[in-house]
Amino acid sequence: MASKTGESSSSAPTSSDALYVKWGQTSFNNLLQDYNIRVEWNPVLPSKTDTTFPLKQGKITLFSDFFKFCNFRLPMTKFCKLVLDHYPLHISQLHPLELVKLRQFEFACIALGHIPELLDTDVSCLRDIPTSSRDKDWKKKFFYIDVVVIPGEMRWRKMGLKYKVKDEAPPKDAYVSNSLYTKLCGHPSECTVIPEGALVMAGMSLSWHDIKLYPSFRREDEGT
Repeated sequence: MASKTGESSSSAPTSSDALYVKWGQTSFNNLLQDYNIRVEWNPVLPSKTDTTFPLKQGKITLFSDFFKFCNFRLPMTKFCKLVLDHYPLHISQLHPLELVKLRQFEFACIALGHIPELLDTDVSCLRDIPTSSRDKDWKKKFFYIDVVVIPGEMRWRKMGLKYKVKDEAPPKDAYVSNSLYTKLCGHPSECTVIPEGALVMAGMSLSWHDIKLYPSFRREDEGT
């Protein structure tokens, strides 16, 4: 079910994209702690001479903004991996604007009691789609982590216009009567950082401070 035709801005980085790191050990350690990035995955802060690409042997490159802005968590959900496999795309090739829309869509579907499906991914559930990442230096705030954190094999998408991701939208009458489409597009949400408890409840995060307590929410008009 799709609502539009569009081309992804993803492309394999060129040599000019191989930027040097621009953040320190304290900020990196805080990221690992805040988002439960496990020691056994061997996350590494690059040295000042390391670059984002090409990828290091046995490692992938991830960006701080994936976690802070895009609501991305490790382990990756099955739906995210399904999307990467379909196009195909490597996680290190994604732009934060693509990843945040994917994660917002996945959350919206689950919140509505719907299992997100690959054919649904062109449906917009956002009121105002961001035009830039919140951190202008996001490309320079990267780190390396073991490739095994992403299950299965990932394929690196080639560069060039003919390799850009493009989905042809089906005729409008093929999806306009679909109940999920009506709910998502009729009541779009803000693009925002989703509370960790909500991600946990949706099965999109395993990062919770107390495994004995399950997160819960109450309406504001209930006086709590």
